[in-house]
Amino acid sequence: LDKRNRAHPEDGVAAPGCSKDKKCPAELRAERAVRAYFSLDKTRSVGVAAFFLEILAFPPKDRMTQFCFIAEMLSISTGLLLFFVQTLATFEEGMSRLDLVSSVIATAAVLMYVGVSIMLMMFALSATKASASVKHIFALSEGIVAPVVGFVYATHLAIAAFALNALNAVGGALGAGICAFACLTLVFVYLHIGVHITTNEALATYHQSFWVQMDFLNGIAWVASGRRTLTERASHELDALMRVLPEDVRRVVGGETEEEN
Repeated sequence: LDKRNRAHPEDGVAAPGCSKDKKCPAELRAERAVRAYFSLDKTRSVGVAAFFLEILAFPPKDRMTQFCFIAEMLSISTGLLLFFVQTLATFEEGMSRLDLVSSVIATAAVLMYVGVSIMLMMFALSATKASASVKHIFALSEGIVAPVVGFVYATHLAIAAFALNALNAVGGALGAGICAFACLTLVFVYLHIGVHITTNEALATYHQSFWVQMDFLNGIAWVASGRRTLTERASHELDALMRVLPEDVRRVVGGETEEEN
């Protein structure tokens, strides 16, 4: 056997031990991302996980609770919408083209909701073994991204399937009115997100790629915040966060190691 695989004393090779001088790649990657997030350095984008890194500003004992709440609300909403949209994913002989398109879109939404449910289950399994450390919080921030994005796209498909199904079933001016109301529903939802959520996520938005920042939600947030630039709003958020950072995160942001402290 190769010496690297020998772990017993009788092999004459000492078992590999823990080195306090080295950090695993996951720790180094998490620390780099956290330093980038708690700064205005845009050398590399943090990604969508940045929208969850503010949880690091909570005391360690409260961090896992925030992720549990996100996953729980996402699970409940996914289940309710899955129950709703699966009634539209039906195929019958002789169905109209519009009804066929609606059923195909609804089927895609159903599969995406099922995928989100599975990913949330895997996320929960991962979270049960995670601590409130910077490394684990960053890993969970990345892990929750796919379920959230999948839920968003599946919900768009569910609304589109419902609107087309109503148009096919009712037809005429009433069907067109239902489709228009479905579009207005999306408009109202995006207005709510832009005014009440994106406005307060300037630092996370600042650390996104250029194309993500071009999302019209950021335009809504720009108007709602009094037409202040994204950099200005992100700077104010960063100052507020730095005043309340827990000590473990403050050490990482300062580039210090545990041994130095």
